[in-house]
Parts: sequence; C-alpha cells; structure tokens
Amino acid sequence: MGVWRSLAGVGALLALLLAASPVMAGGDKAGGDKAGGDNAERLRLDQQAYGLLRFEWGQYAHLNDITVLRGDVTCDGQEDRVLGWLDRDSPEGLFYNVMLATAAVGEEEAIVVLGDMAALSVSLPADRKAAIHMADLANKAEGEPLLCARGDLPEVALSLEPRLPDAEAAVLTGIDGTCGTAIRVDDGLCDSIRLFWLRRPADGERFVLHRH
Repeated sequence: MGVWRSLAGVGALLALLLAASPVMAGGDKAGGDKAGGDNAERLRLDQQAYGLLRFEWGQYAHLNDITVLRGDVTCDGQEDRVLGWLDRDSPEGLFYNVMLATAAVGEEEAIVVLGDMAALSVSLPADRKAAIHMADLANKAEGEPLLCARGDLPEVALSLEPRLPDAEAAVLTGIDGTCGTAIRVDDGLCDSIRLFWLRRPADGERFVLHRH
C-alpha cells in the first residue's frame, strides 16, 4: 500500500533524559486539583512521546519542524499522540513521517516501549527517489510519490478527522476492525492521505492507507 512501517526503540532511561515538553494541539482544562493532575499526566505522556520521537528520528527532529496532535486514534478510549515531520535527510529520498505514540500495543509488538507508550510509524514517499526506494522494498516495478510538492518540497498539513462509525471505516478500508479516527495528511494538491488504525494487524501492519 505504499507505506513503510518502522518501530521506535532504545533505552527508556536515556530517552527520558532527552525528553522535552512539546506544544501539543488540543487544549487543557484549567482549574482545580483534578485539572492540575490531568495536566501533569498529559505532560508526562507528552514527554514520553517526544522521547520516542527523538530516537525514531534522531537529532534532526526539532520541535519547530514537527506537528504534534492529541487524540484517540486507536479507539481504546485513551489519548494518543500523533507526530508528523518532513524528513529531508534520508539518503533514500524525501519522506513525510507520521509517528503514533500509543499505549495500545506492548513490547511484544513494538519491540521497545518508553514508559506507558510505544511508537509505530509510517514513512510516506514525497519524491520520485523515495517512491522508487519504496517500490524496490515491496518488489514492485515502479512507484509514485504519495505527496505533491510546491517547488522543491510539499507543504503538508497533519490533522485528525472526526471519528467515523466503525462500520463506515470498515467499508472505506475493506478491513473489519478499523478504528474510525483517521490521521489525515494533506498537501493541498494530491488527494489527501488518511491513515486508519487496525485493532488487529493485517499482514503484519497496524495502519491501512486510504486516499480521499
């Protein structure tokens, strides 16, 4: 489906030492001890997500280049973190990376977790070189970039769509057990890319791609 998944992971202690507090999309409620506790818990999970990000994307991942969203992408009733970043440094080409930091999977699937969260990601080819690389990995004759560029680079907007009924999401993707909350990747030129989480992996994958 033109999507490559990689798994984040290294030592949890070192990740915590590197973790910073990013600015997240989505407001916090103010007032009261409970609100303060909720905010502290959110900050703790935000820090874990950024720790995973640094190990997934390394020293080139800077907060001013990253879109970070909160929302229940896995339909388990818990708030996940979605992080998007345009990778200009890969020798294989230009990619837009989307990382999901979630408690919906454990060590047996994610290999390594940081605190309460594990990180899974997809890399979307954004130029011809990256598309050819992805096609070679999939043993396909040719591939096309999934994003369109204005000039040299695409201008990518990352968002979470309102949750669809699960039955409707299953019809769109052709897979039962699809969570109805889509991660939307939009360059304003090509058709939008929507990534849906699968409650049960399909062919080893946790995301299914739908173009809209």
